Amino acid sequence: MPDIVVCVKQTVDVYQLKPHPETLEPVFSQAQSKISDFDLNALEEALRIREKGGGRVSVVSAGPSINQLLIRETLAMGADEAHIISHPLLSTYDGRVTATVLSKLVEKAGRWDLILCGEASLDNSDYQTGPRLAEIFGVPHLAYVTKLEISDGRLKAWKSMEDGLHVASCSMPAVVTVGLEINTPRLPSLLMIRAATKKPIHEYRLSDLGLTEEELNPSVTLRELKALKVERRRVKLEGKPEELAEKLADILVREALAR
Repeated sequence: MPDIVVCVKQTVDVYQLKPHPETLEPVFSQAQSKISDFDLNALEEALRIREKGGGRVSVVSAGPSINQLLIRETLAMGADEAHIISHPLLSTYDGRVTATVLSKLVEKAGRWDLILCGEASLDNSDYQTGPRLAEIFGVPHLAYVTKLEISDGRLKAWKSMEDGLHVASCSMPAVVTVGLEINTPRLPSLLMIRAATKKPIHEYRLSDLGLTEEELNPSVTLRELKALKVERRRVKLEGKPEELAEKLADILVREALAR
């Protein structure tokens, strides 16, 4: 009966983002917020593990402006409770500080055997949260997991790697990061949505976590974020196939050297 903590991130829906026509900066006001897709897969996997062996599933989330309605969605899926912190400073934090804050929320959630995270976030795709949490707690970490089994207090994971599928195992407690291939997140029923309104959401202030100023000082700061501007040359080539191939090769070589 493992107790599981799932880290979820509220992100902007990147598929709705459009760049400003002049500055090329993303216009966040035109896109809705959502729970990161990878994290929904992590939550679904936690719920499936609980359905097989019991235990408790807690959700933790930190961000500059947490929408509790989105957190209620995770409770409607089946999570038992949520622990959240919302503070404007969290928009400036890097992966190290974010993982530090999340670790304190995990401690607030109480006893745990397994932490599940999405392998990356939908917006930043840093791939840092899981490994950093494992380092903070001093426990094993399994990444890029596409299939997970638990037996006799041990994890067995199928990991999707560049050179094929790897199988690894470790004891619990542990941290596991999952990919989109691991499952399909469930859609909550009306009864589950209603039940979610009675489940607790514990909200904390930044001062409640007992972190020092140094721990909250990011090592990396984002200076600028812009969309890549692509312009087509609209070059038209004419001639026989052999001539076209030679002309195209010349252009590619010339453009590469020009850079």
